[in-house]
Amino acid sequence: MNEARSGHALVWADGHILAVGGHTTGFIPTATAEYYEGGKWHSISTLYPHDTPFALVLQNGDVLVGGGYESSFGVGQTWGVERYRPKTHSFTPEPIMEEKRAHASALELENGEIVISGNWYATDLTEIYNSNTLWTDTASDNRNYPFLLPMGNGNAWIIGASCDSYGRATENIVDQIKGESFRVDLLDKWHPQSPLDRNVQADAYRVAENAFLILAVNDQKQYAPLLVDSSDFSLLPMEQALPKEGPWGAIRFIGSIWTRPETETAWLMGVDEQNRVYLAEIAYRPALQGGQAKLSMYYSQPLKDLPGNPCELLLPDGSFVTVGGMMASNYEPTNVVFAFYPSPAPQKPSALLIVFIGLALMIGLGMILVRRKRKHCNNDIPITPEENVVTVEKSDLADKLKTVMEEKQLFRNKDLRIADVAAELCTNTTYLSTCLNGELNTTFPAFVTGYRIRYAQELMRKDPTMLMSQVAKASGFTNEKTFLRSFKAICGVTPSEWKQEHTPQTAD
Repeated sequence: MNEARSGHALVWADGHILAVGGHTTGFIPTATAEYYEGGKWHSISTLYPHDTPFALVLQNGDVLVGGGYESSFGVGQTWGVERYRPKTHSFTPEPIMEEKRAHASALELENGEIVISGNWYATDLTEIYNSNTLWTDTASDNRNYPFLLPMGNGNAWIIGASCDSYGRATENIVDQIKGESFRVDLLDKWHPQSPLDRNVQADAYRVAENAFLILAVNDQKQYAPLLVDSSDFSLLPMEQALPKEGPWGAIRFIGSIWTRPETETAWLMGVDEQNRVYLAEIAYRPALQGGQAKLSMYYSQPLKDLPGNPCELLLPDGSFVTVGGMMASNYEPTNVVFAFYPSPAPQKPSALLIVFIGLALMIGLGMILVRRKRKHCNNDIPITPEENVVTVEKSDLADKLKTVMEEKQLFRNKDLRIADVAAELCTNTTYLSTCLNGELNTTFPAFVTGYRIRYAQELMRKDPTMLMSQVAKASGFTNEKTFLRSFKAICGVTPSEWKQEHTPQTAD
């Protein structure tokens, strides 16, 4: 983008991406927007600054933008509303809201009325808006980026996320535009997770008329798709659960569930501590017909410039983009744009600025193509997964894993990946990761590190005069510092202290 921004709203507006509002470097709200068209970003001015606004794509194609922080550093709320007109790329004013808001959500009903609810560090008031305030009502709870779900006949449900507008746990109460509020027992255990600093709309997670998938999390940090329809709340039946860990550690799912009705799939983005992006593909149709949804997972290589809270959007062509976001803190937003192709890429490459090369993880028959393009560079580089992967039975996989690790000493390769070990075993990374986590109760990095530590101890016993740097290199560690840190963490003592205790001492 032209301007670094975080806390902005991101929508697909009449054939182009629109990023509006947010704050720029220094945590200062920006009265600007940008749209992506013709292979580049175009900057335009908004009437008001909108840091953490709602941005609602209307039935006529216009975008209603409103609310946000009143001043720098995320302080206060505003009640300004304006309309983006995609045909002219211009903003026009709208009547202000009844309530000052930040972190609000909006929904257009069938009759064109706009439901607005949600706030941040302030009380909440649900209102219906249509160029004038028509109706207001006190919300049952102070909600932060609530889910607004249309249920037909002019009704909508308002569901709180995992925290209220003051950061506390949300009350398990569902408000209705028409009808009494009610409680749902399932929500006491599975809490809807609304993604902070993102703009989510009902059509983004719709799977059928009056039926939606929203991300939920329990107290054990397990994530699951929550199916909400006009008659029931339930967890989506799945062949396997969303993983808590990938090959390199814990996965944190950070975005909304995005659905593609034309392919009957839903997509969810996650990251790990090394800034790998994970995309979960959920084929939901069987689950709506009494069966189970199928899960496929994809990952990228670690992405150096990936922000901590990227603002994401699923585009009509199936590509998944993240635009801007926060780096180390709110004072350091970024203008970096990433684009992922979680299905075979189109024949004509997208013109989006794509600033990484990704590596595909294949689960089942899933495949990802990631393309890279830097400024002033026209090269598109497809990255494809390994083919002809044959699986072995899980029952003996753990034994085969230990055998191949010990006999071939794969751990001595400092660049060893889980895909390399899977290839040796004629299996895939999914089965291997499941074996490590489920049968051996460990992760791939921890498993390999254990072998490297034991090998290093053997070397020190055989040759106490061997330098630590040589021991580290021979054992498969990338450097001496990593070896020392890993050894101390596992053994409780440094390598030198261990060697002094476990090797014969020569007399002076």
